Amino acid sequence: MSSQVYAPALIIRKGCSDDVHHLLPLMRQLRYPTTHSVLKERLRMLEDNQLHHSLVAEVDGVVRGTIFLKQYQTHDMNQPITQIIAMIVDEDHRSSGIGKRLMSEAESWCKDRGSSQLFLSVTNENSLIAKSFYESMGFTCTGHRRFSKTLS
Repeated sequence: MSSQVYAPALIIRKGCSDDVHHLLPLMRQLRYPTTHSVLKERLRMLEDNQLHHSLVAEVDGVVRGTIFLKQYQTHDMNQPITQIIAMIVDEDHRSSGIGKRLMSEAESWCKDRGSSQLFLSVTNENSLIAKSFYESMGFTCTGHRRFSKTLS
């Protein structure tokens, strides 16, 4: 009998429309009203869009978190900026490092694409928990429920 203990395997990968059955419960934790077919179609549209990116966090093969990103470039910007559209870690897996790993991978994607800044808005619900998390990740509050981080 072995006394070895195995840690759960956490993998961060690009999200796809086939993840819909795992993402739907996460979206509902955000109180995002959608259905399986609507979410699948929206995820399919985003897969082909160069300015959008999604990542999922799998723990032992089950999606436990996700982040959605959108890059912006306008005539008055020297470099693009990226918005976190949504980020959610399953309620039962929070404070386990999943959010930090998702954020780290998101920042890498942003930097690879030339973004100078990452920004987001938090909802009023759980804003104190979210605020604490984003500040621990180096974001600063730049307005009412809006956070920003300069990428180097």
